[in-house]
Amino acid sequence: MYNVKVKNYGNGQVQTRIYSHTVYEGDKEKPEEQDIEFNPFDGGKCKEYQDFKQLDEEQERSLQVSLRRAKGKIYDYSRANEWDWFVTLTFAPEKVDRYDYSSCTKKLSKWLNNMRTSAGDDFKYIVVPERHKDGAYHFHGLFANCDSLGIEFSGHFTKDHQEIYNIGKYKMGFTTATKVNNNEAVTKYITKYTTKDLMEHIKGKKKYWVSRNLLLPEEATFFVDLEEMQGLHNELTQDCVYYKNAFYDIGHVPHSVRYYENKVEPEEVEYND
Repeated sequence: MYNVKVKNYGNGQVQTRIYSHTVYEGDKEKPEEQDIEFNPFDGGKCKEYQDFKQLDEEQERSLQVSLRRAKGKIYDYSRANEWDWFVTLTFAPEKVDRYDYSSCTKKLSKWLNNMRTSAGDDFKYIVVPERHKDGAYHFHGLFANCDSLGIEFSGHFTKDHQEIYNIGKYKMGFTTATKVNNNEAVTKYITKYTTKDLMEHIKGKKKYWVSRNLLLPEEATFFVDLEEMQGLHNELTQDCVYYKNAFYDIGHVPHSVRYYENKVEPEEVEYND
């Protein structure tokens, strides 16, 4: 069990989380037998709900958990690695049905596999979907070590006067690529595409693509008492570069997580039991 989690991204950036409630690890407690019914259609066990409101609440909790898990992984992968390009990949209607998520992701996966073969083992990427208001899908990504993808200047600029490039080896639609100048900013930017609305439409389907050579942060967890927690809060807020207190409910019980982000020298990070 723990109420503090520390993530060291290996690049001088450390995130600390302080939880309002104790987090328990390991197997979840099994439901009581009286809460289990047998499905008359397949004979399998299913949970009994007293009303549709209870079912809706559980589905909403499941959606929120899935959303937090996906955003957390995308954030960790993008934050723990250094990137060269922020890219956008779209699909032309004559190439693929842009409104069919499975068709889009099948094409995307095949292209990424081909590019990994072409670019070599150093090619790094993380790619996430975005859903238009009209229901069409396109994808955003962070790329590194990908000179072989044929990235060329388009002759256009963003509103901030940043050069816009195109990916020559992408033939399924329109592309843009801009150079990454701020790794922290682009990490938060790509994470924001994973929304509740998106999760509702891609439930049970793949939510992000990452190359196998990506790094993940080192994690350590601790349990501290209230006095130690207050001291830790005071210490972290002295020089943190980012702070947020996020609130959420589990069932009808309010919870919170305080996030602190600090810049440190690698040798300053210590994990003491």
